[in-house]
Amino acid sequence: MKNLKWSMVISTFLLTGCWSQVEINDRAFVSTILVDKAKNGQIELTMTFPLPNRLVSSLAGGQSSSGNPYAALTYKGLNISEAFHKAQVDLPRRISFGQTKVLVIGDKMAKEGIVKILEFIIREPSLNLNMTMFVAPQKAKDILPMVPAFENSQTRILLGFAKNEIALQTTPKNFLESTHGNMIVSRLKMGKRKMLSEKGKEVVWIGTDGMALFHQYKMVGKLTSYEGRGALWLRNTFKNGLVTIKSPTDKKNISLLVRHAKTKIRPSSNDPFTFDVYVNVEDDVSESNSAIDLKKVKNLLQLQSIAQADIENRIEAAFQSTKRTGSDAFQLGEYLSWYKPKIWKSVKADWPTVYQEKVKLNIHIDLSIKRIGSEGNPFWTKELNS
Repeated sequence: MKNLKWSMVISTFLLTGCWSQVEINDRAFVSTILVDKAKNGQIELTMTFPLPNRLVSSLAGGQSSSGNPYAALTYKGLNISEAFHKAQVDLPRRISFGQTKVLVIGDKMAKEGIVKILEFIIREPSLNLNMTMFVAPQKAKDILPMVPAFENSQTRILLGFAKNEIALQTTPKNFLESTHGNMIVSRLKMGKRKMLSEKGKEVVWIGTDGMALFHQYKMVGKLTSYEGRGALWLRNTFKNGLVTIKSPTDKKNISLLVRHAKTKIRPSSNDPFTFDVYVNVEDDVSESNSAIDLKKVKNLLQLQSIAQADIENRIEAAFQSTKRTGSDAFQLGEYLSWYKPKIWKSVKADWPTVYQEKVKLNIHIDLSIKRIGSEGNPFWTKELNS
């Protein structure tokens, strides 16, 4: 009986709440971080926050309150920590980075370098090292006025670019694991257009536009959209995309839908600074504006050869851009360290120079068109021949 009493007393302590718990209603959750270069050596930090009171009323079908379902705050400081603490003083809730998904860096900030940004990220325990990164065309905070027509916030739009593989998904973790701060990050583009959803008003919209090359954690160059497609092949992230080529018969467009793509990179057995790139691709004919007969094997072989050359040219163009800037953005040095560690150890310290002067690619494309659809010729050619 005595033991039973003590058990009941102890169990009451176990039922009490955690003394260190934090109420969600006392938190302001950051969804996107935007960092810009400011005057006098300062950093400008912008944070966006979802507003649950406006989101809930809208989603529930009730009368939504006026205004956007998200907010943004901007503060300046000598570093990100100082700007962040200035923001915290002005907010009635504790700022939380537990839901932060996106990091956008302004163009000038990227050129100056992102070491301070990574320093803050790695020391802030609540920040996710797998945030998706973008480089803005000008100031990062300039993208805030964009209209999230298909989503409820700008953050969801930017995440959609990476999730649907429209943009390359690069994270702070990728930078921290890189050698010499060599990395590649998707760039955004910004413009204005009239949108029916906004009653025909001209509004800001955001898209993707090539990629930024980093060396020593600084942006040192850019890839065009054409070169950016080559970068996706090299990074083995080209999926469910289109390859549009010219027909060999009448130079009309034929679009091939990529159903399967896999890239493998290995240092050559003959030359350690030459890398063999093996790309295996399976395509379907998505659309043909050409009168070419797709049921003829020789025509399909020609199309495959043209598509292979297109992919090879894009990969080579992207690679040559990295060589000009000295940025081993595709981490070829990592492949050398994995497969030829002794050679890597001898050149690691001088790798940027070795990369520019000695590294080459041997590109091998194995592309096959698996399906042409139910028609070997476009349906409209039947009318012409009847």
